This record gives sequence, structure tokens and C-alpha cells, in this order.
Amino acid sequence: MNNWLKGLFTIVASIVLGGLMFLLPTVLVNYGEWWVLMVAGAGFGLIYGLEAGILVVYDLSRFKGWLELFVDMTWSLPNTIFGFFIGNLIYIFFGNPSRSRSQDQGWIVYIPRGSGGFGHNLLQTLGTINLGGAGQHEKMHLLQARIFGPLYLPLFIIFYIVTFMIQFLWTATLGWILKIANVRRTAWFTPPSHSAVGGFWGWIYYATPFELWAYASGNP
Repeated sequence: MNNWLKGLFTIVASIVLGGLMFLLPTVLVNYGEWWVLMVAGAGFGLIYGLEAGILVVYDLSRFKGWLELFVDMTWSLPNTIFGFFIGNLIYIFFGNPSRSRSQDQGWIVYIPRGSGGFGHNLLQTLGTINLGGAGQHEKMHLLQARIFGPLYLPLFIIFYIVTFMIQFLWTATLGWILKIANVRRTAWFTPPSHSAVGGFWGWIYYATPFELWAYASGNP
């Protein structure tokens, strides 16, 4: 299948799946006007499909590409919507969409401008939108979003709350005492050297289960 057809099918499939998924509230709980929701879903499918289709993100010559597109526009749709709006809004200030890095890879990659900083030393993936490329484990976050679907973002928030509370309570109590007694170099837990984020906040980031899983996976 040539790239033109891949892009066209991506747009059409995104419109159809987006429209159908937005109809679910009406079907399941009789909430909202069906045509308004369908138009909203199809509208999102159109703008997402255009970006993904122009960059030829999904390799629709293979079953895997169709599966990725289907999951991203159904089970993982909340992550796709979040990443599309927040990722594109933020990453456009740091880089440019890259067709060469995105084509047939199942995600939209921004290549950072400049030679250092966000997108170079610190990569990030939101839904199907990425800044900096695959890096050490960014594609694992993409896979996690597809596995956990609508639970992915709420779980990430819960994990961050839990690790923050552990870090804060430790630092404010026993950690501080041990620091004063010169038993510890810092009052807070610190992440390993290979963590993308260091210091007090670095442990909060690194110790979340999704990050531990991603770092342990060795996924490039």
C-alpha cells in the first residue's frame, strides 16, 4: 500500500471511529444529542486523522498498523485526545513534526529545535504525540496507554500523588532526622543516575509504577 492510500484510510477510519465512539454516551446512558456527539467525534477524528495521515503514522499495509489505529481511536481514545491537544500545544514551541520519524511508527514525533534541553535530555510522550523520538523507553509509555486505555491517565495521577506523599512524609520526618545526624546525604529519596529527572522531584517521577516499568523494560 502506498503512502497516499495509508494517509487517506487513516483519515477515513479516524472520522468513522471517532464519530462512533462519541455516540457511546447516548447509547449507554442516553446522555446528550446523538448527532451533536457524532459530529464532535467525527470532527476530532478528522483533525487527528489529518495529522496522522499526512505523517503516515500507521502502517496500514500490516495488521499491526490497523490494530494501533483502532485501539488509539477506541479503547485508548481519551489518551489520544489528551495527547493531541496538550502534546501539540506544548511541543510546537520546542520542535517540529517529523514525517521521517513518524512514518509507520504508530505515533507522531516532534523533532526538537536547538541542541539541548526539552526534547534532547528530557523526552516525553503524551498519548500518541511524542517529543524527541523513541529515546530510552518512550514507546513503552505508548504501549502502556494502549493497554490501560481510559485508566491510564487516572492511574498516572494517582501514582504521582502516592509517590509525592511518600517523598514528602519521609523528607519531613525520618529523612530530615537522618540528614541532620549525617547518616544520609539528603533528607529525601533520590532517583538513580539514569533517571531523566533528578533530585527531590526526580524520585517522585521515577518511583511511579509506569516509569519503573518503562525503565526496566529496556525498550528503545
